[in-house]
Amino acid sequence: MLFKKFKKEAVPRQVTVTLPEVKQAVRQFEKDMPGKINRTVLMREDKSIDLSRLARYLGGRSEQKFYLSRETFEIFEEKDKEIPYFLDMVQSAVDNYISDTGKLPLLEESDLPEVHYHLLASQRYLKEMPPFPLYITEEELMLTHRPEHFG
Repeated sequence: MLFKKFKKEAVPRQVTVTLPEVKQAVRQFEKDMPGKINRTVLMREDKSIDLSRLARYLGGRSEQKFYLSRETFEIFEEKDKEIPYFLDMVQSAVDNYISDTGKLPLLEESDLPEVHYHLLASQRYLKEMPPFPLYITEEELMLTHRPEHFG
């Protein structure tokens, strides 16, 4: 009778991670990947990050959820999971509006470069209104949800 020896696979230990640790793991993942592979390959359909692919950088597997914006590459904790959803939707609308009109869709009465949701919606660039303001930065006209970016 032949018995095969099976190498017992080490089960990665469960870990609890912080947002800065996930950000660092994602940066290291990108650094280790060849060529033009970026962090969006880690994104699941629901915009959550597949942390199992980062286990070697995190020191184990985590059941926590972190979310990624495809447009801005920002990473968010589960409590902020709606932010990347709206960032991606509005960034696409802003990009299309700028491409079509050559103008920025900004609220005139705002001290900050705040996106004018009603303008984008009235022109059919935006189908859903975010429940918080988004701002257009000067860096490649990318959006941010943080007004302190301009302080």
